[in-house]
Amino acid sequence: MTDESQTESTGELSDRIIGDFRLLRRIGVGGMAEVYLAEQLSLKRSVAVKILHKDTVSGKENTLLKRFEQEARAAGGLNHSNIVQVFMTGEQDDLHYIVQEYVQGQNLSQWTKRNGPPNFLTGLKWMKQVAGALKAASESGIVHRDIKPENIMLTRGEDAKVTDFGLAQLNEAGEKMNLTQVGTTMGTPWYMSPEQIQGEQLDHRSDQYSFGVTCYHMFAGQPPFPGKNSVSVAVQHLKEEPAPLSQHRRELPERLCQAIHRMLAKKPEDRFQTPDDLLSELKDMASAPLKPGMHDPSTITGWIMKSLPSRQMLLGGLLASIIAGAACASFIFQPVDLVPAADRLVQESSAARQFAQAITSPQSAAKWEAVVDYYPQTEEAYWARVHLGAFHLSRRPAAINEAESQFQKLLEETSFKKDDQVEVRILATIGEALIAHLRGDTEKRDDIMEKRLLQEHPDIDEMDPRGPRDLQLFLDNQLYGQDSRRPVPN
Repeated sequence: MTDESQTESTGELSDRIIGDFRLLRRIGVGGMAEVYLAEQLSLKRSVAVKILHKDTVSGKENTLLKRFEQEARAAGGLNHSNIVQVFMTGEQDDLHYIVQEYVQGQNLSQWTKRNGPPNFLTGLKWMKQVAGALKAASESGIVHRDIKPENIMLTRGEDAKVTDFGLAQLNEAGEKMNLTQVGTTMGTPWYMSPEQIQGEQLDHRSDQYSFGVTCYHMFAGQPPFPGKNSVSVAVQHLKEEPAPLSQHRRELPERLCQAIHRMLAKKPEDRFQTPDDLLSELKDMASAPLKPGMHDPSTITGWIMKSLPSRQMLLGGLLASIIAGAACASFIFQPVDLVPAADRLVQESSAARQFAQAITSPQSAAKWEAVVDYYPQTEEAYWARVHLGAFHLSRRPAAINEAESQFQKLLEETSFKKDDQVEVRILATIGEALIAHLRGDTEKRDDIMEKRLLQEHPDIDEMDPRGPRDLQLFLDNQLYGQDSRRPVPN
């Protein structure tokens, strides 16, 4: 996106009718165009209308106008569930526009700024969807040329859709349009492939590289080649190797990190050679359950064991068991719910029914909050706080304060019911210890684990009914979909 001062704006067009479309409000400004939410009058549906800046169609050559029209031909011929659909183009009163599908949601860049890096399963889901979209584009002879977080839209249902084929190069037989001006390369330098930076011929493997940069940024919370300006970043793309992704996210499976680094290979021949190769690898990664050891950080148990000192491992194992018993093993690895709570938080007739609504959609933080709000001081509300605390803890470091708040409120609310709410109090206490550990406060962590917890629950070492093997199998089933059952609190 660009500042409006860098281009000659078309002016405020809200409430104006262009063709069959009433422009409602401006929702975005880009380097080539402004985007409006609009109503298609004949079909009574919401659409997005992209209108070229005036200065892009002035002059004699109108190169950007050709590029704008090319976007419509490129995207309009693609019919895929993970590509933003282009409906038509038009021109009225010197306004050139494209009408496309309106995606309610936000782009990947906005999502990560709000929520932090996604968990493994959520990120892998988006990777598969975008890889499928790029496969469809490649089969139509189209190279996107500008894959980046801002061009990946996330719907309210958290499905990914690729948008903005404004830089697309048509590789179909026949005359090719040469839209690249001398001394320029189209695209975004932070996500460009080495061959794109050097102005070489591009194919689908260039998009794969840009997508690899995007995936690295998504999971790590920073791009593989940070820099103060586009020149320094371009040099790194050409000559430097990125730091291992595992350094930023130790809990990510090694196979995922290897795939992303392969996408980032400097030479196209060292990347996945076909879109099918990449998509097949991602599908295999999602469908084949991982078989980690007890201390593998890609599982909840492994993460807890890695976070706690060795003398706390027994209690860490207990935490994992309690989380699994509360169905948090599935919940921690679910995506963030972006739908505003007011849209669908209906009060059920009982706390049990409210809890049942939440546990059928464990990715919805708002539904867990509804249990707490509608039925406070009930067992269901206490277990809902368990889910909320674990959810925020999984989004560390961005939401670690929210996690701490949930655990503290849970301990306060159950302070007069210690004998009746043993499990939730143990979980909340260990959750506070984990937060202290993540903050580097080892003194507070040890005080919580060795004094507070053991003083209130001196027989804690006898409370774990699961052996390590059974616990590990249960957690793996919850994480990787081999067992669809979701236990609820007694």
